[in-house]
Amino acid sequence: MNCEKKENWNKRVCKKAVGEAHFTIIFPKADNSNNKIKPSEFFPYIDKINNRFGGSTTKPITLGCWEDKERKSLQCESGFAVETWRDFDVDSKLIKKDASERKKILKKDYNFMKKLARESARDFGQDSVPVVFDNVSDVSLNKGVWVKKLNKNKITGKKIRGDLWKKYI
Repeated sequence: MNCEKKENWNKRVCKKAVGEAHFTIIFPKADNSNNKIKPSEFFPYIDKINNRFGGSTTKPITLGCWEDKERKSLQCESGFAVETWRDFDVDSKLIKKDASERKKILKKDYNFMKKLARESARDFGQDSVPVVFDNVSDVSLNKGVWVKKLNKNKITGKKIRGDLWKKYI
């Protein structure tokens, strides 16, 4: 089937051919003098991502390294990755979008993430902040049942305490 033809844009196979998306942005934990950036400085960026995509996952430790040609040495800096995704199947408005509309949404999403990266690079004094856009065949948010506490045989009895954002970021 030719998914480039307008009459096929609404067919499931053509919608799936567009795919969905996984985005990652990596923020620095410190400035270029190794001074730790306040964790609260990242809230506006996380809020924008969560408002657009409905949520995100933070991987609290990344290590970015490069060869510093002037100093002839390996330079590394600590950062953290924020990941999010575009799943067309979980939103009643998005599931109806045809292949052409889905392509436009993914392009706008990528441009949104690149804009956040440019803003954060300026705010945090970085040469660059990377964004990765993986066009994937499918994203699946799989429903479970929320419970306050698991059965005792599944837990250790030790609590994870404190503000995890402050602890890890």
